[in-house]
Amino acid sequence: MSTAESRPRAAVFSRLAAYYAASFAVLGVYMQFFPRWLVERRGCTPDDAALVLSGQIWARTFAGPLWAQHVDRSGRPRRVLILLATLGLLTAAVFGVTHGRAWLLVVGIVFGCFYPPIHPILDSLALETAARAGFTFSAVRLCGSLSFLVAIVAMGGCLRAVREPASYDVILWSLVAGLAVMALAGFCLPEERRASHRGGPVRELLGNLRFVLFLAAAGLILGSHGAYYSLSTNDWHRHGIDELTAGLLWAEGIIAEVAFFWFARRRLAHLRPTTLILVGGCSAVLRWLGLGATHDVGLLAALNWLHAVSFACTFLGAVQYVHKRVPDHQRATGQGLLGAISSGVCTALATMLAAFVYRDAGGHAYLAMAALAAAGTLLTLVVRRMPYSL
Repeated sequence: MSTAESRPRAAVFSRLAAYYAASFAVLGVYMQFFPRWLVERRGCTPDDAALVLSGQIWARTFAGPLWAQHVDRSGRPRRVLILLATLGLLTAAVFGVTHGRAWLLVVGIVFGCFYPPIHPILDSLALETAARAGFTFSAVRLCGSLSFLVAIVAMGGCLRAVREPASYDVILWSLVAGLAVMALAGFCLPEERRASHRGGPVRELLGNLRFVLFLAAAGLILGSHGAYYSLSTNDWHRHGIDELTAGLLWAEGIIAEVAFFWFARRRLAHLRPTTLILVGGCSAVLRWLGLGATHDVGLLAALNWLHAVSFACTFLGAVQYVHKRVPDHQRATGQGLLGAISSGVCTALATMLAAFVYRDAGGHAYLAMAALAAAGTLLTLVVRRMPYSL
């Protein structure tokens, strides 16, 4: 490829990469530290903080596919992304003047209608743009994973110096600043103008048995990570693993994810999406069986490298399945439904199941996650054998 031809590709790539970096920096701060802000600055208990975050999860489950469907109908993903980032910015700022569990939950639900739906719409846009411009989705997606890692390390280091409760406001205003950057960066995104689709993509996709089974399969495997996200740090601490070591174990998983996306840039494009999901599902089963059986730091460190496959490989296979198997006028909706089921319904239900089992059986909650991942893997085999009907 000539230098003249590569320049437009590099420009498009850098714009998408910048937006991914901003959005995943917000995600890292929100997932890892916002519950801490709720506890320190709003007097919430950990259960109250979990309730506020659960409101966001359920809101994105319903709002995400509707926003994605709007993208398919309008053909204007950039305009929708700018709008969602702006509304998310305003809602995040409202947290700063909100008190009381009930009102915090309301704001959390509203925030869930605006910020989380950004990610599947962005993935859809990135997949379309990458195919057209000649780079791989994995390459631009790894920029998001790197940003997530940098954000949590930077915020963690910042909070180590905290000496008074008011200093925790850096968490909230980092969210606001990150969303402001996203809103501005949205104007630089490539605009993918597709023919508008005036039908009901949500209804049409959910009326397709093969696609519904695919959603269930990917959702079960990705959702099985719920116990790890919600219970791992507390469980490790309960068995004598200090917070620094727990943080390093978490960081190791993210580094493994970055390494996978780097490796996948050129080497996995020939694989079928269901192959990637099957590999991810089998790895998830192995990972959860291992985490349920040991608290040895060395073994945990070895098992955490499987995050590259249990999550990243499954995610890549799932988004590529939508991109390759769903008609172009329904792809944003397909990604929205995938996000709603995997990061919404399945993750929420898996987290609730893990918490219930953990109360009576401790780390054996991971065995329940292994069962979910195994069920998702078997469903993927069923989907793989069904004839294409999309």
